Amino acid sequence: MKLVVLSVGKPGNPLYKKEIEGYHRRINASIPFEWQTVREISGRRPTENVVQEEGAVLLKRIVERDLLILLDEFGETMTSEGFSAWIFETLRKSMGRVIMCVGGPFGVSRPVRERADFRLSMSPMTLPHELCLLLLFEQLYRAVTIEKGGNYHH
Repeated sequence: MKLVVLSVGKPGNPLYKKEIEGYHRRINASIPFEWQTVREISGRRPTENVVQEEGAVLLKRIVERDLLILLDEFGETMTSEGFSAWIFETLRKSMGRVIMCVGGPFGVSRPVRERADFRLSMSPMTLPHELCLLLLFEQLYRAVTIEKGGNYHH
């Protein structure tokens, strides 16, 4: 049972970065957890080319037995309690790693969407990818505390 967050780029905003790193440490103290990043592609290229290149790099990090959860504004929404129960059930049942993927500023490519086993929405609103990443880390930490019966969630 291993949970991986796979994201395009690292947060540039120091406030997001500090908070994400704090949640990362707390989650990692409780469950097997890893945060992997792939380089955000920049430069003067058409958006579609950037998305395709980032998608190809993301897919190289995912093997067949991994379960891929794509964060997507059109995905399923859950309460924090529901998410906690779902993610821990998913972790127990998974034969490989459970990878939660946050795309870059322009989203993810069609091949990444097609590879996804599940789509999860943090909000039906479009969020900046750095904020989405912070929300994901916070909700993962909340899920861990709910699972362990801690008092963080109230």
